[in-house]
Amino acid sequence: MLDSLRRGAQTLVAKILLGLLVASFAIWGIAGQSTGLGGNTVAEVGDTPISATDFQRDYTQEMRNLTRQLGQPLTYEQAASFGLPQRVLGRLLSEAALSDQAASLGIAISDERLAAEIAADPSLQNNGTFNLGYFEQLLRSNGLTQQQYVADRRTLEIRRQVADGLFGGVKPPVALIEAVSAYRNETRDVEYVSITRQSVDPIEPPDEATLTSFFDARKADFRAPEYRALTLLALNAAAIADPAAVSADEVQAEYDRNAGRYGSPESRTIEQILYPSLEEAQTAHAALATGSTFDSLLAERGVSPADASLGTLTRDRVLDPAIAEAAFALPAGGISEPVAARFGGAIVRVSAVNAASLRPLAEVEAEIRQDIALNAAQRVVLDTHDEIEDALAGGATLTEVAGRFNLTPTSVAAIDAEGRDEAGQPVAGLPEAPEFLGQAFETDVGVENPPVQIGRDGYVWYEVARVTPARDRTLDEVRDRVVAAWTEDEAARRMSAKAEEVMKALTEETDFAAVATRFELTPQVTPKFARGTQETPIGRDAQQSAFAGPEGYVAQAAGPQGERIVLKVREVTPVPFFAEAQDSVEAATGLATEFENSLLQQYVTHLQASLGVSVNETVLRTVIGTGGS
Repeated sequence: MLDSLRRGAQTLVAKILLGLLVASFAIWGIAGQSTGLGGNTVAEVGDTPISATDFQRDYTQEMRNLTRQLGQPLTYEQAASFGLPQRVLGRLLSEAALSDQAASLGIAISDERLAAEIAADPSLQNNGTFNLGYFEQLLRSNGLTQQQYVADRRTLEIRRQVADGLFGGVKPPVALIEAVSAYRNETRDVEYVSITRQSVDPIEPPDEATLTSFFDARKADFRAPEYRALTLLALNAAAIADPAAVSADEVQAEYDRNAGRYGSPESRTIEQILYPSLEEAQTAHAALATGSTFDSLLAERGVSPADASLGTLTRDRVLDPAIAEAAFALPAGGISEPVAARFGGAIVRVSAVNAASLRPLAEVEAEIRQDIALNAAQRVVLDTHDEIEDALAGGATLTEVAGRFNLTPTSVAAIDAEGRDEAGQPVAGLPEAPEFLGQAFETDVGVENPPVQIGRDGYVWYEVARVTPARDRTLDEVRDRVVAAWTEDEAARRMSAKAEEVMKALTEETDFAAVATRFELTPQVTPKFARGTQETPIGRDAQQSAFAGPEGYVAQAAGPQGERIVLKVREVTPVPFFAEAQDSVEAATGLATEFENSLLQQYVTHLQASLGVSVNETVLRTVIGTGGS
């Protein structure tokens, strides 16, 4: 959620700066250690400090992101082993270097411009309009104040000006674009055979000794994971909405105020004949009194019935108010007097009238009550959130809080870090928050945990009731799974062995079909494909292998369904280069991104070297949870 608050840099260079800039920088070794920094300062570039608070906030968010990607909780030690501290510090040092340079150049942004940028941020809008309530809820759920967010956004926009001014619009050489285009667009077709389990001898079940040996070597694959019993308490508008508390007067008022929502407004099927002027329309209309018809007037104007028809429209859908006024004053089959339309004169005919309809109040009363209750609940969710937090801080349990606020707690008997129960099935009814499971597996029994935000207006509190440690299962517990795994391994081994035999034969003779027939396989030919073709009959691995050599090249690879593919390149077809072609334009755009990224990295490295970088190792290790190491 914090990511959405930090969006707003819309240019290509700014996106590089935020997302790609020095993700792989190894900060240790390039930054000088310092003990002269303040106790709340992690690092400093020139005169620009990086506070421990800012680093902690970004580091926590990166840990949550990585937890979601891995699908399991992440300890501080694991995060450090993945290089997460270096990545976060690298980005913050890069941002600080640009901020310091911007300050020395006197670059700034006005309050008016900054407010416009924030208001235009799509991540803070609802139906295309800035939503202050949603904005405040995002800030609150991420522990930010408006002042903090505005300050962060101001420095972001200032850094963006530096990056855009220096590197926006960099263009790669045409020769490089041509080379990349040729690489992407070259096509090939191959002869191939698929070696499946049916292509090898039948596999008999393993004896006990073989199975035991296999299980002992792969015991970790069948290990029972850690399971946790959880108590959950969800709060959202739906959970606290009370339709029964909505009065009959409120229902009636809502019904009267939004009658159009509970029925269909009147509509009419409308035709029009347009004339250059009102006078010409009046002359044509006079002919109706002497035997002419609306259809004959259409014919005289050379207008087809289809072109004359506006369709069946409600009054608000008719673009010209004068036409609408005339049409909705006519009965079915009626023809209007000449109309002073926007662009001349007109004669209107209504061929059908569809009366307005309104569902009875009794039919929609339950729906109206629910909507009113939900709207009222949405206004008090945050207040209820605070009251629940106060109750928990006062020592109440989730079950006690649930009773006090008329909420229903949920018990999960056993769940692993991937969201599965002891039978290996997904646990139903979990909060729709990717970080929830990771946090639930980072805490412990008896620990009070902060709530996790769900959706735009909901929260879920959780307690760990019990922890069942991970353990090795016995062979008897997982015998069927072990037999299945051994059988799959044996099949893969036999398919690979046969693929090697086919490849060896293809190096000794050129007739692919003859070799395939000798091994009782069916030779096939692919359509032409490029490196980036999304789907081929041979699968992604074999597709890439097909580009590893010239015409006549032989290779084997995994197929899309677990089979082995043996292939031979039949024909290589280069594609002519046209700079204006769509793929060439895409190649140029991608290369420009890489150029800008590279130049920006070099520039930031130069700034850090010239301005000087200091890192407070003591504060840093405390923040990342490795203070003792």
